[in-house]
Amino acid sequence: MEKLKTKLINKCRKLRREGFSLGEISSTAGLAKSTIYGHVEDISLSQKQIKDIQIRNKERNKNRINPRKGKCLPGREIVKPKLWSEDLVHIVAHFMFDGRISDDSCIYYSKDKYQIEHMKQLIYKIFKAKPKIKMRDNGVYGLTFYHVEFANYIKNRKGNLFSYLDNGASKIEKRIFLKAFFDDEGNVFYKGDKRRIRGYQKSDSVLGQIMNLLNEFDIKSRLDKRANGVELSGRRNLEKFSKEINFSPEIYINPNRKNGIWKEKISKRQILDLALRAYKKQRS
Repeated sequence: MEKLKTKLINKCRKLRREGFSLGEISSTAGLAKSTIYGHVEDISLSQKQIKDIQIRNKERNKNRINPRKGKCLPGREIVKPKLWSEDLVHIVAHFMFDGRISDDSCIYYSKDKYQIEHMKQLIYKIFKAKPKIKMRDNGVYGLTFYHVEFANYIKNRKGNLFSYLDNGASKIEKRIFLKAFFDDEGNVFYKGDKRRIRGYQKSDSVLGQIMNLLNEFDIKSRLDKRANGVELSGRRNLEKFSKEINFSPEIYINPNRKNGIWKEKISKRQILDLALRAYKKQRS
């Protein structure tokens, strides 16, 4: 049995080195993509191999018939809430930051299974819909839901979200929005005496909205145009952020980044906690 397992792992690694995607290896080996990824995550693909995978994926997608074009299939109707809620703000914010909204589908990406599962539960709770979870070749999970009416609903809600946050949203909903932003787009830096939190976005108007919301929680921030981000620094701001917003508990940094400081699996919340504890040690 052990020899068979070793043979299967070696087969997966051989196919990966030859430039096959996780999905292609899964079809050949009969294993889940998440299992395969655990065996091959240390194998890097060349740019040519990545491009070839993308070309093959496009060709496969072309040959698929889309029965949902125009409207959803009978029996696949969804609940469409008329009013905003805390859970709806959460869902729309994540699709806005680390998601993709097209004419017939919505996809949310995250390397953290906790975040993906949480989003899946919320979508079922609010819409009575069941999106699927898939793993991409880079180890990132994709929460995918192909549904024309759902995509159109989320697109419209996304267009109205900032207006709602400015006029009528509760403080809890604003906190949820900020947490979603920093979970998806943020990081925390702590090395020596340097400590900061950053959230990244290409849109200056979005960053301006983030800064205004942070100010409502008495958290001062600055716009870093060179980094396309908003930055928080200083003990008071970091402590305020930890108390009022913070990161979700199981949002981890990538320990495999070549220029990364942390070479172990550690959450953003843990790093922030270490940075704040260091302030107290300096004082004592």
